[in-house]
Amino acid sequence: MRFMTAATLAVALLATSCATQYGRQGLGGGYTDEKVDETHYRVKFHGNGYASSDRVWAFWIYRCAELTKEKGYTHFSLRKSGEPLARGDEAMPARAGLRTAAYREGEGAPAMLKTKGGSAPVYVYTPGSTITTYHTDAVVGLHREPLPEGVVVLKAQAVLDELAAYVKSNGEATLIARDELFNKAATLVRPQIGYGFGGML
Repeated sequence: MRFMTAATLAVALLATSCATQYGRQGLGGGYTDEKVDETHYRVKFHGNGYASSDRVWAFWIYRCAELTKEKGYTHFSLRKSGEPLARGDEAMPARAGLRTAAYREGEGAPAMLKTKGGSAPVYVYTPGSTITTYHTDAVVGLHREPLPEGVVVLKAQAVLDELAAYVKSNGEATLIARDELFNKAATLVRPQIGYGFGGML
């Protein structure tokens, strides 16, 4: 019995002795996908005590883009988990969308998104030390042409291209700044407003 306990502890220590790698959730962390409906999935990424918030965030949004492509879509939007889904994919207005899900320590740049608990540190007390872990969690909306109006969406392929080197090198390559990633991948289709003799149509 003692041998089995010691062996289990040894395996756990070995699995968590390096930063969380990209992949499905295991003993050392990773991502999970939970289907909400045909075009919405809840995507989470959990890091261990060695994974920085930037690493967890990058791996999480890479998974969002990867899932989008796997399901046959080209773009994705983000919303806080727990936020009700309205009818259709056009539910998240651009202004709200810019503040719903992309997790950063402090708000500032309008392209940076944040949600409560997103990439927030979780402190785990163990005798003699405190381990800080990070996680991200949001509902991903899947889109393809024609894109919904008034919704900020990210082009999945652009996210994959910009983060591929970082993810495939297990965090060894230089990580693109979040502002720059959003500038390259985000798009917004503005509502078409027409004018007639009586005013707006």
